[in-house]
Amino acid sequence: MAWFISRFGKIQMEERSVIKNIIIFMLVVLSSNLNGQSIGRSKKNKSNVEKFVLVPFAEAIHSDSIKIVTFIEIPFLALQFVKEGDEFKSGYQASIGIKGKNSEDLGHQVWTDTIKVSDYSYTKSGIKNRKHYANITIPVGGKYEVIGELQDNDTRKKGIRVKKLNFKAYSKLPVLMPPIFLLNLEGDWGFETGKIPTNGFRVREIGDGIDLKVSGFVDSGKFDVDIYLSNGTAIDSLMMQFSGYGDLGYFNENIFIPANQLKSLKNDFKIVLTQNGTTDIKKTAFSTYKPGISNYVYNIDMALRQMKYVMTNDERLQLKKKSKKDKEQLFYSFWKSRDPTPETEYNELMEEYYGRVWYANEHFDAWQPGWETDRGMIYVLFGPPDEIQRTHSSTSMSSLYQTWSYYKISKQFIFKDLNGFGDFRLETPFLGAGL
Repeated sequence: MAWFISRFGKIQMEERSVIKNIIIFMLVVLSSNLNGQSIGRSKKNKSNVEKFVLVPFAEAIHSDSIKIVTFIEIPFLALQFVKEGDEFKSGYQASIGIKGKNSEDLGHQVWTDTIKVSDYSYTKSGIKNRKHYANITIPVGGKYEVIGELQDNDTRKKGIRVKKLNFKAYSKLPVLMPPIFLLNLEGDWGFETGKIPTNGFRVREIGDGIDLKVSGFVDSGKFDVDIYLSNGTAIDSLMMQFSGYGDLGYFNENIFIPANQLKSLKNDFKIVLTQNGTTDIKKTAFSTYKPGISNYVYNIDMALRQMKYVMTNDERLQLKKKSKKDKEQLFYSFWKSRDPTPETEYNELMEEYYGRVWYANEHFDAWQPGWETDRGMIYVLFGPPDEIQRTHSSTSMSSLYQTWSYYKISKQFIFKDLNGFGDFRLETPFLGAGL
């Protein structure tokens, strides 16, 4: 029997009421902030002006040159807006630069701009944003730093982000550059006209398909490139191949991938470059957004494994009988039956559950992933404790203990660090999660 713990009720042991208890449990705790309580090592909170995105994309454009197209994406919430009449206005200055050996400046670009909106809610949006990009060419074979800066003109606060690039190994041939996904978007975005790069994570709109930019450096003579796809319907399936000659010392190709080949939530690509008996391999992934899927889920197989605390025996049997191809649909079915608001595309229960899994992975990793540790299990089932006490035993062989208290359900869980390396185990086995 699969057991699940109601946050504000008693442990329920009847399998027929498991799903009902899950919904009650999660709906009650949805109002609490997942990260509201600090557990384990704390991380410095970023100020809003630091919450911009800096992403460099690199492609081979000559036998000795790499083009770096770097984007700075500024969400509206990163800026301070001031009301002026019926509008809200924010001014900022952003910059992108690249430094090489001994911090020499290889390129720099600055933008000064103002954002005006009429809806106050837009000023707090993490989705609405302003983008700028810089196109800078650098030599192959060095180490570089891409530096992005954002300054709010009203508060005068400044945020800085740095990305390190290492191309020292790129003088050994043949070698592939990291592949780049390109989406259709009107305008000039540093690549072919009407194409904008993406990191391939949770893309919402892909239209008829996407372009995969494959580039690299090669020696003289013939070379071959094979592109393989693995997802819910294919495993290392050869989807494209092309050949060429290394007369120029480099190559740069755009491969169109139809949308019907990207139906899975996560699509793994493997690019294999072969020349003169030498092979170089690069891997990348493209994931799509699907309604009803938690933002914390990016791999269906892993997400199914992480459901073990809430699965019923019947669901486990169904899972064992399903092929890899059918598991994704089974995942949707499992969570649809637990959706407290099935009339909407947002599944609050799934979001809360996998948010807790994510938190456990961030804070409780030891000899296994955080969600599988004893503390991770309790956190996923109960959420953040109301109080944590850290104590040492009174014996000469002092051990570190943590006591988690949940006042609303009158429960305590005691964890002991078995080896002094943060491997906390429950003092008394918890029988509430049938595994």
